[in-house]
Amino acid sequence: MIWLGLALFFGLHIMPSAPNVRDNLIGRFGEKPYKGMYALLSLAGLVLIAMGYSNMAYVELWPTPTWASHLALTVMPVVCILWVAAEFKGHIRLKTRHPMLVGMVLWGIVHLTNNGDQASLYLFGSFVLYSLIAIVSANRRGKLPAYETANVSQDVKAVVIGLVLFAAILWGHEFLFGVAPAF
Repeated sequence: MIWLGLALFFGLHIMPSAPNVRDNLIGRFGEKPYKGMYALLSLAGLVLIAMGYSNMAYVELWPTPTWASHLALTVMPVVCILWVAAEFKGHIRLKTRHPMLVGMVLWGIVHLTNNGDQASLYLFGSFVLYSLIAIVSANRRGKLPAYETANVSQDVKAVVIGLVLFAAILWGHEFLFGVAPAF
């Protein structure tokens, strides 16, 4: 089931980079229906990924290093700030170019370091691999932020909201994912 979810989720996210596919679908169905179906199918992919991940047998591939939880607590606030900065026209987005994807790479690496089992390798490793490919693909296509003048207030908003997001994830991690972050 995890493979079906990964195929659906990443297939949907790769599709818009194909020439004219997104535009043809929007022309055929309209922008709102396209975005609605895209969101619903992405959510379905995530649900299948989560169900598949939770149903996989635990097979340890490597032990968790003692310092791994400290790495997560250090890197994850940065990850959350990058995720949020992807939506703001600030210096972070302008200089990072692909903050959401860079954040996904860091997120995946941190979680792989903390979870050395086969299911985690499939889940987090696939997100790292997809994000790296997407960064290279976007750079080859010349996809850059569509603005040249950044606003510091946008960076401040991204940092504040990113830190609030990190706190919320930290607080709800055990409830949402069944694992309490180690300190």
